[in-house]
Amino acid sequence: MNTKKLPALILVATGLFLVAACVPGHGVTTSRQASSGALVGAAPQSSQSSSGATQKSPAETSYVPQLPEGPRVQRTAQVTLDVGSGQFDSVLNDVIAVVDEAGGYISGSQAQGDEGQPLRSGQVTFQVPSSRFDDVLTQIRKRGTPQAISISGNDVSLKYVDLQARLKNAETQRDAMLALLQQARSVNDTIQIQNQLGQVTGQIEELKGQISFFDHSTTYATVSVAIRETTGGPKDEWGLQSAVNQAAHNFVNMIDFLVLALGALAPVLIAGLVLGWATWRGFVRYRRQQSTPTTPSRAMPAE
Repeated sequence: MNTKKLPALILVATGLFLVAACVPGHGVTTSRQASSGALVGAAPQSSQSSSGATQKSPAETSYVPQLPEGPRVQRTAQVTLDVGSGQFDSVLNDVIAVVDEAGGYISGSQAQGDEGQPLRSGQVTFQVPSSRFDDVLTQIRKRGTPQAISISGNDVSLKYVDLQARLKNAETQRDAMLALLQQARSVNDTIQIQNQLGQVTGQIEELKGQISFFDHSTTYATVSVAIRETTGGPKDEWGLQSAVNQAAHNFVNMIDFLVLALGALAPVLIAGLVLGWATWRGFVRYRRQQSTPTTPSRAMPAE
């Protein structure tokens, strides 16, 4: 075999692969099975040659990927629960028990409390099976007083099917490169094929990672639960307590403002007081001088 023609063979093999993928009945097909078990748009049945041997058509040996059952949806939920004073730990344990019973696990948590005081609020994030998503939310809502509930979903079914098709095409290209690598007769040809093979292998690993991510994110749903302790006091239905608290808050704010203003104006006030006191003292002294009568001097009589 002439090694100078090997790069041309690589281009021809790649072109044949692309043409085969576009021709009906060849390459990757995504037809589902009908109720009778036959493939929709499948090739004709096997034909018998003149010699009596049964030959299979190329379409019968082509790969038919299995599409996922049902839509692939990434589901998330955020729930905020208010509980009574001192019930944070017990409610948190109940929520964890609900998730464990559903086959889920904790993926993150954070909690905080006042200095020197037990925990009073916190948030925990769970991963639960998507099939138990609704049931878990129903059970969690019963553990306290729901204040906010947010549920969202993202359908990635089309992306998932596209990634599977791209993965199969990349694997077919990799197999063609491996076959050409065995036919290489020079170092340069081997290096060129290995470089292209490395690029295709990298694409395969990247596609597998994306498919694995979609598998996990659609098999498990994300649920975040925020638990907050309340004071547990009587409700202020008339709003009197709130009005008194607001008035006291405004009064304190006014005192703070006056203190800050006096602190900023203190040097000016002191200078003004000193100047006013000096002016007043000078005015009083001037008035005293004006009010004192002057007595004329008398001549002494001669003896």
